[in-house]
Amino acid sequence: MTDFEIAAKHALAKYSPIAEELTPLASQPDRQVFLAPQAKIILKAYTDGKILEKEHTITQKAERAGILVPHVMGIEVGNPTILVMEYINGKPLNVDYPKAAKEAGTCLQRFHALGATPPFSGGQYSWAEFISWWTQTEIENCKKIHAFDKHVYDALHHTFNTFASTIADRPIVLLHGDLQAAHILVDPHEDKFVGFLDFADAQPGDPLMDIAVLSLWDTRLANLVLAGYSGIDNSTETQDILSHYRLLRHVAEIPWLTARGLTQQVDKNKKAIFDFLEKK
Repeated sequence: MTDFEIAAKHALAKYSPIAEELTPLASQPDRQVFLAPQAKIILKAYTDGKILEKEHTITQKAERAGILVPHVMGIEVGNPTILVMEYINGKPLNVDYPKAAKEAGTCLQRFHALGATPPFSGGQYSWAEFISWWTQTEIENCKKIHAFDKHVYDALHHTFNTFASTIADRPIVLLHGDLQAAHILVDPHEDKFVGFLDFADAQPGDPLMDIAVLSLWDTRLANLVLAGYSGIDNSTETQDILSHYRLLRHVAEIPWLTARGLTQQVDKNKKAIFDFLEKK
């Protein structure tokens, strides 16, 4: 039994009278996530407690605004820190659930409206400067692991330098920050949105960044979600911005996945980058 599981069991005893075995749902060297299946409680155990404290704050803020999120039961600060929340039963969003996707778009707009202001995560106060900094950082990270040949780096620099002028005046909202389809749950029987998960990466940014991450591997999801997001015109310009944000996400994924030995996913992201550059 890991230290994470021991701490999670101690935390569970404070919130549920049921003594039960925990089901591991996810694991990394610095964190584990567990489900208490009878109590229907999720326990997130992280070495870095500040991440969970942030998620605790944002999730409560969203819940108070009437946004569908897991109810946070409490947080046990320690080493590790444990975030305790109710389990939401659902399936990750995909294009088979267009009604749920539209509802998620409406709810995402409400979450974004909670508001956030710079600085951005790199310390910048301009969104365009932040994207330029992030792009350069991730390209340099790729160079360190020899991910690409020089002509690919040159093409990426040219692409993002050209793109920078189109995002100078983008709106800034509170982003989810990691809006993968797995973080949007739906009821597959009713085609109904049931909740957002995992706000640990919430930060200020362009609302289209969340939608780009969501539609990273299926661009059709962007159109379905935008159908419920009345604040964004689904125009050619919007689609162009989304495609460049997806490209940046693909580039950023490569060093992260490489460090974890996930070579098949690295190759999948590389292919997406090559496909984008070939179309340009």
